[in-house]
Amino acid sequence: MKHVIIGTAGHVDHGKTCLIKALTGIDTDRLKEEKKRGITIELGFAYLDLANGQRVGIVDVPGHEKFVRNMLAGAGGMDLCMLVVAADEGIMPQTVEHLDILSILGIKKGVIVITKTDLVEPEFVDLVAEDVAELVEGTFLENAPIVPVSVYKEEGLEQLKQVLTELCVSLPERSEAGYFRLPIDRVFTLKGFGTIVTGTLMEGKLKKDQNIVLYPENEPVKVRSLQVHSKDAEAAWAGQRVAVNVPDRKKEEILRGDVLATADSLYPTMMVDVKLEVLKHTERTIKHGSRVHIYHGTKELLGKVSLMNCDELKAGDSGYAQLRLEEKTVVRKGDHFVLRFYSPVETIGGGVVLDACPKKHRKNDRKAYKAFEIKENGTEEQKIELAYREHQGKFYSLKVLMNKSAFDRSQVRNIVKKLAETGKLIPLSDEIYIHEEEMKLYEKRVVQFLDQFHKEYPLKEGMGLEEARNKLEIQENVKITDTILDILKKNRVIKEENGTISRYRFQVVVKEDEDAMIREITEQYLNFGFAPLTTDFYLKEHQKQRKFKAVFTSLLNKKILIRLDEQYCIHREYYEKAKEAFKEMAAKSEVIVLGNYRDYLECSRKVAVALLEHFDKNGFTRKTEEGRVLK
Repeated sequence: MKHVIIGTAGHVDHGKTCLIKALTGIDTDRLKEEKKRGITIELGFAYLDLANGQRVGIVDVPGHEKFVRNMLAGAGGMDLCMLVVAADEGIMPQTVEHLDILSILGIKKGVIVITKTDLVEPEFVDLVAEDVAELVEGTFLENAPIVPVSVYKEEGLEQLKQVLTELCVSLPERSEAGYFRLPIDRVFTLKGFGTIVTGTLMEGKLKKDQNIVLYPENEPVKVRSLQVHSKDAEAAWAGQRVAVNVPDRKKEEILRGDVLATADSLYPTMMVDVKLEVLKHTERTIKHGSRVHIYHGTKELLGKVSLMNCDELKAGDSGYAQLRLEEKTVVRKGDHFVLRFYSPVETIGGGVVLDACPKKHRKNDRKAYKAFEIKENGTEEQKIELAYREHQGKFYSLKVLMNKSAFDRSQVRNIVKKLAETGKLIPLSDEIYIHEEEMKLYEKRVVQFLDQFHKEYPLKEGMGLEEARNKLEIQENVKITDTILDILKKNRVIKEENGTISRYRFQVVVKEDEDAMIREITEQYLNFGFAPLTTDFYLKEHQKQRKFKAVFTSLLNKKILIRLDEQYCIHREYYEKAKEAFKEMAAKSEVIVLGNYRDYLECSRKVAVALLEHFDKNGFTRKTEEGRVLK
């Protein structure tokens, strides 16, 4: 069955709470202060059984100007509203402000209720109705039913119920698919149960014993029990008023404005890209950098407005902006919000969220402005491509990208594959893609640092793989880095040989004087055999030869010389002889001890130790308590 939330709106003391009590039998004023002062301060909740058997939730909001912030906490979950105007007072300031708020929040349907008709003559009721009809021209309530009601005489109540039934039937059903989301509007404790939170389930389905997350703290919680319209329930659906028992959280740990939702379905943010509209009749302007109160869901925030392409928005204007928040919150693309002036606090406008997790934009940035246009009016393909462009360096999986950008999950995978086929997206795995622009940035970075490396070390075959990974400066993980390097190899931008990375067409070019040094070093190390000089001493002997160290290093890179440790290098030919010698000894004795190996090679103890430890390191031998064995 369809689940609907009806909300009230209107000026203080125009009879909203009495109207709900007359319709439902429930007094929504529960606080002593409310009883004492005769006005609604906090949100009140009731339910109404319609003639068609449908049970709908009702939210009663405060009408006093001091409690508009509380009114806003209840307005976000409404499907339709009752704009209440008292016949003896007519249109008042909060009548106008509440209408503005409901319009900004995207409420589509409602009914106008003229209350206290027993206090005036019928002609006066007609005049008030005419005034209200004029007020709502151009709003969602234009041509809405107008129902005069007297709670005292019990007149008009049945007609109002019939109108509400018809409106509820005409509403589209909320989506129950996908992730659930519950903005919290009340938090209290109940003896024997612990912490209870209430709210209107905006999306999806919530089940008893489900593991969920409290946002923006991103803390896991478990649902012990549920109530829907004061009755225990196994599950709750979008459009229902829900009370949730979360005993593993203290009351002080949860605030109005926090959100219960599916794990990994929301992402805390301190910036939001929006389409902003200023009220037509406000005397205020929204300037670039204005500090404002922001109301989203059940949360009140402070933040600054960063306008994208102008210095200010005047009454009736609209434009793109980025809201810079003073604390973290969670939003979804398509959510509505209300802005109120910082001081004095009065409603000045609002709008809709275009991007819930944006990057920071600069004012008058044409590229950023174009991105806003795509976010508002672009095709799904354009929006998805833009999301990849704006999230460079993040390497989001398809799931995370869908959640952050609120894309239709049934379409994203096919669109991403299509973009990959055209070359606009590059697959790094089945779930991770990057934009071609990002790939070009990595290619440019690799080309630059390899060209510089080849210029500084012309005799080296290339840069070590680990150094190349670090130079690429991708913090995500080694697998992503290696995948990008593999793509560059496939595209013949770079090549990998002997564990080094170089430009694809790079070759070591040996000059005549360098060739002479190569022959000199090679012959000397062949002559050294198993009795080489220490490397530092050898290089020091030739320090006056300008290119000697570079040539020596190139022989190490080419594995013509083998570095055993910090002290010794030997020629590759003697290194292989040392391995064969170990094999010959192992054929006669399973365990080889250091002294016997030293004597067999007729070398110093230090060289024998360096050889054996190098064998161990490279998996040729294994050290035991008795000696070494072939691995």
